[in-house]
Parts: sequence; structure tokens; C-alpha cells
Amino acid sequence: MRAGFGSSDITPRLGVQLTGYGPYRNRAARKITAPLLARAMVLTDRGERTALVNLELCVAPRDLAGRIREAVAARIRISPERVLVTVTHTHSAPAVGGLVGWGEADAMYVETLPSRVAAAAERAVAAQSEVEWRYAEVPCEGIAINRESDSGGWMTEPIATRLDQTWRPARPQDTDPTLRVLAAYSRGRLRGVLHHFGCHAVVGSEQTFDVHGDFVGLASRAIERSHPGATAIFLPGAMGDINPPVVHRGPAETRLGLRVLGRKYAGAIVRALREAQPVAVDDVRSTRREVRFKRKRWTRVWVLRRIAQLEKIFAAPGVTDITRVGTPPLNTNGLHMARLAGLRVVLAGFKGARAPNPLVNVQGLRIGPVALLGVGLEVFHSLQAPVLRESPHPHTWVVSLAGGAGYAPDKAAHAKKGYTDELVPLLGGEIPFARIHNELPRELIRLARELA
Repeated sequence: MRAGFGSSDITPRLGVQLTGYGPYRNRAARKITAPLLARAMVLTDRGERTALVNLELCVAPRDLAGRIREAVAARIRISPERVLVTVTHTHSAPAVGGLVGWGEADAMYVETLPSRVAAAAERAVAAQSEVEWRYAEVPCEGIAINRESDSGGWMTEPIATRLDQTWRPARPQDTDPTLRVLAAYSRGRLRGVLHHFGCHAVVGSEQTFDVHGDFVGLASRAIERSHPGATAIFLPGAMGDINPPVVHRGPAETRLGLRVLGRKYAGAIVRALREAQPVAVDDVRSTRREVRFKRKRWTRVWVLRRIAQLEKIFAAPGVTDITRVGTPPLNTNGLHMARLAGLRVVLAGFKGARAPNPLVNVQGLRIGPVALLGVGLEVFHSLQAPVLRESPHPHTWVVSLAGGAGYAPDKAAHAKKGYTDELVPLLGGEIPFARIHNELPRELIRLARELA
């Protein structure tokens, strides 16, 4: 078994729009707080290569992820089906498409991205060597809250309280306070580490305009500085409803939050590396497919009617392009415009009476006893429980946003018909899922069994 790790720069030029924190914010990048990287791991088992590439971006929409797979495959001469594309989900990175209104994608940046990412995989191939694998799971507490049960404290509670080393969420059971680490060593030196934790990389706000990989990216850079030549890759777990303890703060509080949480999370990685024990990795297996999950039954007539209702808002006398007009948090004109744009994409996808149902990427990679189960959606925390229970592998990691964008909400969020269930699908120009909370766990369990 040979493994190699490498990275390449994907930092944008200043002025490109950043992703996240609300519709039509025009968050143009003003400062590079930390360069953005593509990081790669390439494994060779019995002469066959498999690659994992990880980007410090918010999302990699399915079409873009496909282009990246093709570019990586061509550069290192493997099948595109053996390339797993993941992101860290930082909201302080360039918009690359896939989310209507959440930042306009820059054509130059998007066009150059596949080649820039492929360079990381090429360097990983060049760095391959025989490695020893070590694994650990350690507590990682006070870094994540479930925003469905936290009641907005991540925006309102004093930041000193939220960043105190002893602070813990009121309902830790609604989070997954465990950090998982799989590390590769060669000749006693750390060559690469995968770290897996369920939390949004969103220590920031609509008031911040600097580029960085958020607290998880800063932690990866700290590990890489401590181990020259090593590559640290963050894989987001089931984090659809999981936030850091501070979000949507002003610039000064954002800087403080990044510094404190970055150090705290890096400290957990250091602890895991210290406690990691050798594991036998006898083989590598991978599989990928694209799945159609059931969507709500929207008709062309209903979509046309809803479009007409929204168009009236923007045709009214005295209307302006100020996004915050309306009733917050979910019925402002900015969000209505995002809905309108998304519905127009949905309408264009109809084929006669048949509604569009885009495919979702589902992809697995097993490294010995560790199974990575990836899906191109942000998986809600509770959806991973049946997957972990039914998986045949000693260590199972559910990986969100593996080649796609959008939410996989749980049953409670689905019933609310609000932000995650109704609005986010429209940001992707898609009809909401009907039963993703039932279908996705079954699909991931099937994936886990295929990798056994």
C-alpha cells in the first residue's frame, strides 16, 4: 500500500464574490487572510490508484465536481470514477455556482479551478511512499451546536461566554462531539492526516469580506506547520444542522472566533495524533453512482403560479433592489428573488408535464477498516445514526458535500417547510426532496455494504 499527499493553491484574486450568509450580499473579496488550498490524497493498492481531493470551498456543484474528476483523472491517469471530490464548506471562499443568489460565480476562477486542483493530485502521486496508518477518535467538545435546538444563541449570546474553554452546548446529544483522525506515517514522519468532524465552517457573517478556510482551515494549516511536508485534509461530517458556537458576528468578533476555535480544534487534532494507534490497511475499495431521490410533486401549473406571485412583488410601484425589505428572516425581497430565480430554473427543467429531478452524487471510499460514505448534500446530524448502526465497518465516516450542493434535512426540518426544506433546494434550482430523511440513510447503508 502506497500513499501520497499534496496540495495546490486555489486562492482567488481580490474582487471575486464570496459564498454564503444571505442572498445578493455582493460580498467581494477584499483581503486574503489565509490562502485557499486544494489538498489531495492518492492511494495505490495492487497497482490501482484512487484519489481523494478536498477543496477549501463552500460547495462543488455536481457539474463542476465532474469536471474536477475528469481533470484529476487525466492528470494522474486513473478512471474518473475513482476520484472522490470533497469540500471543507468554508463560507469565506469564492462562489463557484450551485447556489442562486449566494454569490455570483467568477467565470475565470471557475474555468481555472479543475486544472489547479489536479496539480494537488499530481503532487500527491509524486510524493507516494509506503505508509503506516494510525487511527484515533477523541472528544471535540465546545466547538459545535445544533442550530435547531440552540435558539439563535450563536448570534446573540456574549462571545466571551461562547468562546470560554469550559462552554458546552445545552444539548450536546444533538451534535457529534467526536473528532476522528486517520493518519499516514512514513519513516516516522507524518505525511498526511484526514480529520473528520460534523460542523459548518461558518465563523463569519455578511459583514466579513476576507478569504480564508475558516476555523477548520486554520487548524489544518497549524498541523501542516507543525509537521513540515504533511497535508491535513478536513472532511465535514453530518453537519447540515450543526454550527460553530459563534456565527453572524461583526469583523472583530469573527477574527476572535476564528483564532479561538481554530486553536481549539487544532488542539483536538494534536491530541488525536498523539493517541492514534496503528491500524492494518490491507486494501482500498471505492464505488460511485448518481441517485435520483424522490421529490415533492410540483406541477408546471403550480410553478408558473408561484412565479407569477413572486414577480408581482418586484413589479409593485416603489420597489427597489434593497434585499432586506420584507419580513425577516425568511420573507425578505432578497430571499424572494432567490426563490424566483430558482423557480425559473425548475420551470426550464420541465419536459412536458414531467418535473426535473437532478441526480445526487453518492460515493464511497474504504481505506482498510475506515469507510468514507460521501454524498453531495449537507447531511443532518440525526440521519447518520442508522448508518453508523448498520455499517459493517469498524469505523464509518459520513461525509457531507462530496460532489454536490444542497441539504438532506431530517424529518423535523422537513415538517417545518422552511429554510432547509423549501428555500435551500430552490437555491440550487431544484424541487425539494419528499422523503430524503428515509431514503438517504438506506442509500448510505447500501453503499457501506458494497464497500465491505
